[in-house]
Amino acid sequence: MMRLLDKIALPFTLLLAVNSWSGGAPEDIQQLRDLLQPITSLSARFEQQITDGDGFELQVSEGLFQVSQPNRLRWVVEMPMPQQIIANGETLWIYDPDLEQVIIQPFNDDIAATPAILFSGDLSQLDDAYFVTQLGVGRFELKPEQGGSLFDSMTIAFDGSKPASIALTDTLGQTTSIRFSQLELNPVLSGDLFVFQAPDGVDVINNAN
Repeated sequence: MMRLLDKIALPFTLLLAVNSWSGGAPEDIQQLRDLLQPITSLSARFEQQITDGDGFELQVSEGLFQVSQPNRLRWVVEMPMPQQIIANGETLWIYDPDLEQVIIQPFNDDIAATPAILFSGDLSQLDDAYFVTQLGVGRFELKPEQGGSLFDSMTIAFDGSKPASIALTDTLGQTTSIRFSQLELNPVLSGDLFVFQAPDGVDVINNAN
């Protein structure tokens, strides 16, 4: 499970506003909130590049990313190796066509703490989970406040009101950079998009029971 999450980095997880400002300068946190709060759904193409600490390219992938509140996620890798990660806020499905296998997991706090939740609609953990620093206009660095995170730091950049890119760096210096294109803010997305139906003949590993 965690190997698959590391592999594609699960880029995003939005978070209901609270009044605690422990996670950085209040004005920095508020500016990030002001950009994230209006986003109730999002659909975009993505290109993801993973490099090691020396800048050597390890992997490039591309596909479709969609989120909708609350906690609904579709991360569909199309190239070079197809894979789907789909969540409806209660259940998470990881489908690997090459292995003809789908893994079913409960959508728990560990998954909700990944960067993939930056766009799911719950901003309550923003101050508690991350130390937020504004690096420039529309560009923010988030550092996890607690140990055990999948990443050491995350940078999110906006082009106006739209998220443009996200970069995650782990403790070994490996960087995952995700760039968005054809991005739509607040499209109407059917709930059926966030429920996975396993094709006939695939192995189903159900860890949700």
